[in-house]
Amino acid sequence: MLNQINHWIEYASAGIDLVLLLRVLGLRLQRTYLFLTLACVLAFLFDVANLLYPPEAYPRVQIYSELFISFIFPLAVWDIFEEIANSVAALRRLAILRTIAGLVIVSLFGLLWASSLSSSDDPNDILFLLVLTLTVSTASATGCLGFLWIMRRGLTVQKIITPRNTSTWMIFYALLMVGQLVSWFTLMTGQMLSDGVREQFSNIASLIINSFGMVITLWCAVKLRGLPKDIPSPSVHENS
Repeated sequence: MLNQINHWIEYASAGIDLVLLLRVLGLRLQRTYLFLTLACVLAFLFDVANLLYPPEAYPRVQIYSELFISFIFPLAVWDIFEEIANSVAALRRLAILRTIAGLVIVSLFGLLWASSLSSSDDPNDILFLLVLTLTVSTASATGCLGFLWIMRRGLTVQKIITPRNTSTWMIFYALLMVGQLVSWFTLMTGQMLSDGVREQFSNIASLIINSFGMVITLWCAVKLRGLPKDIPSPSVHENS
């Protein structure tokens, strides 16, 4: 029963990711939020890939998609502040350097950990990819949360007013990163349970996490608004 519900929720999740993407494009936000738009595109494409590939290929597709988008998330959270780029240039640069440095260091440790796994225990390299993806995804999520916290604190100290879209993206990505961490935590917790309990636990966790993701994505799509015409594009920010 839960398997069937989760199956249809995956379709619904892909549909809501498409709604967010169309909302971004419809409001022409891609002119300012390039990497956020890219993250929306990839989220939808990975949803479709997970639905179209046969069940035996699902674990590898899921792992590759999670690993790839983990490197996109830091770029996306950087993009959140494009509307006020000139006001937060120094603060944003410092925060993202810390985030990327932490991501690289933890990813290297994850690569060493994954490389130490015995090839006889992992003939198809699934365990290697899973450990590497777990490490990189966790580092990416915690790094992005740290970046958002630094930016939020700096905005408060400097008394900079955040536009509606900036606040919306900040809340959305903070919740999304928390969801990422909870997802990996439940995956690792499930591995410590017996087979019968593990399947039930995994189905319930997937139902809750996917439902949470749909709610925050739909909320973000509803809250976004078109930008004033005087907001420059990223290329203008770079040349100023």
